[in-house]
Amino acid sequence: MSPAKHPCYPRNLAPLTAALLCCLPVAQPAQAADADPLAMYFDDSQMVEVATRAAKPLTQVAENVTIISDEEITAIHAQSLVEVLNRVAGVALAMVPPDFNGASWVHIQGSREEHVLVLIDGVRLNSAMSGAVDLSHIPLRIIKRIEIVKGPGSAVWGSSQGGVINIITKTPGTGSRPSGSVGGELGERGVGAYEADVAGKVDRVGYYLYAGQQESDGLLNNRFYDAGRAYGKLTVDLPHQGLLTFSGMAVDPHYKTGDFDYAAPYFSEDIRDRSYFITANYDTVLTESLHLNIGARDYERNFLDNRDILASSPEGDPGSLFWNANWHERSQGANGLLTWHDSWQQVALGAEINRSKMDTVTDYGSWAQSNWWAPSQDESRPGFEEVWGVFVNDTLRLGKLTLTPGIRYDQHSISGSMVSPSLGATYLLRPDTLLRATAARGFQYPILSFIAGGGVWDNPNSELKPEEVSSIQLGMENRSLSFMSVKVDTFLHHVTETWWYDSDVDWNWKNGGSSERKGFEAGLETSPWHDLSLAANGTWTLVTPEAIQEASSSSTAANLMLRYRDTVGWKGELAGHYIWWDQENIGTTGGQAADLIWNISLGRTVYSTDWLSCELYAKVYNLLDGNATSDASFYPMPGRWLLAGMRMSF
Repeated sequence: MSPAKHPCYPRNLAPLTAALLCCLPVAQPAQAADADPLAMYFDDSQMVEVATRAAKPLTQVAENVTIISDEEITAIHAQSLVEVLNRVAGVALAMVPPDFNGASWVHIQGSREEHVLVLIDGVRLNSAMSGAVDLSHIPLRIIKRIEIVKGPGSAVWGSSQGGVINIITKTPGTGSRPSGSVGGELGERGVGAYEADVAGKVDRVGYYLYAGQQESDGLLNNRFYDAGRAYGKLTVDLPHQGLLTFSGMAVDPHYKTGDFDYAAPYFSEDIRDRSYFITANYDTVLTESLHLNIGARDYERNFLDNRDILASSPEGDPGSLFWNANWHERSQGANGLLTWHDSWQQVALGAEINRSKMDTVTDYGSWAQSNWWAPSQDESRPGFEEVWGVFVNDTLRLGKLTLTPGIRYDQHSISGSMVSPSLGATYLLRPDTLLRATAARGFQYPILSFIAGGGVWDNPNSELKPEEVSSIQLGMENRSLSFMSVKVDTFLHHVTETWWYDSDVDWNWKNGGSSERKGFEAGLETSPWHDLSLAANGTWTLVTPEAIQEASSSSTAANLMLRYRDTVGWKGELAGHYIWWDQENIGTTGGQAADLIWNISLGRTVYSTDWLSCELYAKVYNLLDGNATSDASFYPMPGRWLLAGMRMSF
């Protein structure tokens, strides 16, 4: 099976509440002597890069943006990026299987998984084979911050009609004395994680190095997980304020998704998903107002899907090969960015090019050869694409008003050219209230496997057009209440030339009609009271029909987090997550139960000096044995399970 999508995997988001957050009371303006009223979630020292590719304060960002810091990730003792991102309003991830770890796909505001562009260290992780990104295997320890743009980012990033997730990794150390951490975790059913990182600087060379291992015997249904990960970053200080940076990462997850008996023959599936990337980047200050950045990257991935026939199967030889598919892809790219600023504006001018190629080799066992008339080995025709783009945007500060116009031109070697304009604005309505608005056009280039290459079962359509989107978003952030921040956003995304799969005639992807995603997000966060704070958010989305879908489908998600953080080292959290995967989206029949899933964690710093500290912690997942999977018959959700860990930092 292609990593694109499992047939039982949900294609959109799904339905619970949050509307009441929009009705929160608003008190009178805070006094001018109060702390910075614009620091609703982060103060102006927090700079955002993902919106325009040029760092600027969050209060000048018109897009609906969420920032996640490494301190937040560490505090919740998360096991994967899925757990971190699922807490963000408007963002939803599905893990298949929903075990200790495994394949995962991300959706933003009702988008499909291929609509979301994911970057790490400037490397585009979206698969040429599926268009999607599996986020489960990225080690959390290496992350400095995550920046999320909800809605099309095409005016800056090109093909990205659903949103952009920008993962920024940690920087090398600045002193000769190394700093770092060593940690380990143990849980039920052989769950374990072991990792270490170190950072420092020797003369003009800075370094950050990480190595880690995650493993599990599987919480349910003969699953397992085993992944080694390594990451490194080196910087070299050059004359005239120049900086040369090299980075690289390699991951090698091997996991079993389960045993399946829904049709003959019964089979087990295990997956190997090896990938690596390397980057090189040069950054320099040309003048007091002019800044140059250029970079290059190389990314390679091998995805192996192996299926063997189970001993209990009514057909086929027990233990024999059903099929083994090996997908291989590689992409290479380069980019340049020139930024200029003065006292009232900041201009970013950039260009980039990306080349991708893919091919597959599939071995079929005797049952598939006899019943499907498959060849013993199918070697696909290779697919190749080249995309280049140029863009420019401006941030104009006009008193209380900030305007951000932008435009980008993209050229695809198969699907042609696209132009993506955008206009955003922020307005300081009063000292404690910020308004945001954006209007943008965006697009999604067809996935390479849809339009080129393929094997004996594939029929690519080189005439497939890009999906196009027109988007409007409005938002407000308010801190008129001294003890609480409130954030509300509404969105409307109208998509044309939508893709659908013709399984009756041509057996390929085609352009259909249009669809529309609309809804709202709302969230609040309280200030600490006796070291306790509360955060909550919710999202409601309505997806109207595409060409092949008759009924509209609504979806709802909500998060509730009660946190405890004191000054002597205690950290605790009770977190609830709810999401309804509508059956119109997942292709199943009958009702689907969705429970509020609770996790609880508690940790304490038990030893601390100027050079060494030690934290012990424990976490209980699915505290109340809830069920929230999109298809419990294929991928049941594990019940309550426990994990404990230790981290030493120096």
